[in-house]
Amino acid sequence: MAEKSYHVIIIGGGASGMAAAIAALQEMEKNKGGKNAGKVLLLESNDRVGKKILATGNGKCNFTHENISTAHYHTDDQAVLESVLNGFPTEAALHFFEELGMHSRTKNGYFYPLTETASTVLDVLRLRLAELGCETLCNIWIERIEKSGNGFFISFKEQEKRHRAYADSMILATGSRAGGFLQNKKEDPLRLAESLGLRSTPLYPALTKCICREEYYYRQLAGVRAQVRLSLYAERDVPSKTGWELLKQETGELQLTKEGISGIAVFQLSGKIAQKLADKKRVIVEINFLPDFPENELEEWIKKRLSLLPGRSLEEFFLGVIHKKVLNVCLQAEGLRGNMRVPCVNDSRNNLSAEKRAIIMIASVMKRAMHFTTEVTAVSDIRQAQVCRGGLILSQFDENLECKKIPGLFACGEVLNVDGECGGYNLHFAWASGVTAGREAIRKVL
Repeated sequence: MAEKSYHVIIIGGGASGMAAAIAALQEMEKNKGGKNAGKVLLLESNDRVGKKILATGNGKCNFTHENISTAHYHTDDQAVLESVLNGFPTEAALHFFEELGMHSRTKNGYFYPLTETASTVLDVLRLRLAELGCETLCNIWIERIEKSGNGFFISFKEQEKRHRAYADSMILATGSRAGGFLQNKKEDPLRLAESLGLRSTPLYPALTKCICREEYYYRQLAGVRAQVRLSLYAERDVPSKTGWELLKQETGELQLTKEGISGIAVFQLSGKIAQKLADKKRVIVEINFLPDFPENELEEWIKKRLSLLPGRSLEEFFLGVIHKKVLNVCLQAEGLRGNMRVPCVNDSRNNLSAEKRAIIMIASVMKRAMHFTTEVTAVSDIRQAQVCRGGLILSQFDENLECKKIPGLFACGEVLNVDGECGGYNLHFAWASGVTAGREAIRKVL
């Protein structure tokens, strides 16, 4: 069994692993002068590197955001995360890819490749790795890692061929099961880290759809897309306090499916929902289908609309205000039907009574649309989630992403307990953490 030596071995050829390899080789080139100055080995368990990148942003790859800050992430160590993000802001991500030859465009703060294809991102990364002389092996199974003096020995299989290699520094970029991109479905991305004694948090699906209890309504609502405001409530954690606690609010697009709720606004809440459900807490999401409508002006609006549209049925009255499918469900919830006539306020026989009845009827439907509550009973399987919440506890690493207890061991990307919101935040952390780990792993060697 042949044994080779490397300055750095990176386990995982996803977004963060490739960024780490590029940063390590460029740092060595800068310090040693000349190409191929450093020896870096990139190991990937799949049949090719970067498979998950191709699926990001619906194939367009939203690779960063103009507003990068810790406020858009969940982690156990804000200080370490802030240091990594401050060392690699949005401008650094744009510059990193410009140097690889990729131009970008922005839309509402979201950055995409100019070509609007995720394959461009993967192609420029792969090309630069080849130009820098990175040795890459795919279809790899890592058997074990051993700490030895100031470095590491790694044993791995390439199909039936066994290898053993030495590295001065080691980077774990093993990712997670999110998205179902691991070819080996039995592989645990945390296995190697935990074999070295590192600790991790429980894992939950994040940025994923939610399954709701009210199947009867959702069979009718499937296919609806709307701009909404969502309010997430959960049973209180403190036993002495009963009732519901407001955890978070989100405004954005909602997609309704036959099973429940989806869309970006739901994705932003899903990680917290998964955690609460795992803790056996009930979870309620309140949907406001009319987020821009001032509820304190409701009666005045109803009176004005009644004067403009007398004699209409309920279905006709709400035309242009509430989506038809949403309206039908709201009417059912209030015990009403779409073909029922709104009491005519111009009826001289009983004018005041008719107006009052009309206001009560219409207000009940409007308030139902503003406070439509649904109980979430589950989130999608982690293989359907975009990212994973949880991972290696970040506080085990310093601001350079070097393990405090194991010098020379670094980690980056989704294997760490860091997950971000939709909008390019997770890919940005992959680049930021990968560049940090790769650069510092070589500096450790030097």
